[in-house]
Amino acid sequence: MMTFTDLTSVPSDRLMPLTDQLRLAVAAYLARFKGSSREHTESDLRCFLAWCAERGLDPLAARRVHLELYIRWMQEIRRFKPSTISRRFSVTAGFYKTCVIDGIVGHPPLSTSAARLCPGVTDAGLHPPAIRGPAHRGPPVTGPM
Repeated sequence: MMTFTDLTSVPSDRLMPLTDQLRLAVAAYLARFKGSSREHTESDLRCFLAWCAERGLDPLAARRVHLELYIRWMQEIRRFKPSTISRRFSVTAGFYKTCVIDGIVGHPPLSTSAARLCPGVTDAGLHPPAIRGPAHRGPPVTGPM
């Protein structure tokens, strides 16, 4: 099984430059937003693109396993709160959906099984409790009162 230590980091002076195709894909996705929503979405997408660059991964060639490793990195290395992970990954999932619509990638690197593991991926916008954390769960179910 691959772990975070298996993915060696690339020194920051050797980060991969954005390709024209990736640059256009990012611009097309961000064009959907305006104002502060665009700024926040750009920041969240920049986090994923930087994660890819540090690992020498072309974001347009990413597979499901890469996205799962990105989520685990946010959880275990960066220790982001579940709401931050959900928001950041929702931006990443939206980026890939736009890439599919625009014909940049043939299919998103997300599958049904990944949708259960990754917050913000399902069409209904549901977030699995295992990712969301206890603060987002409803009150415990008790017997009739």
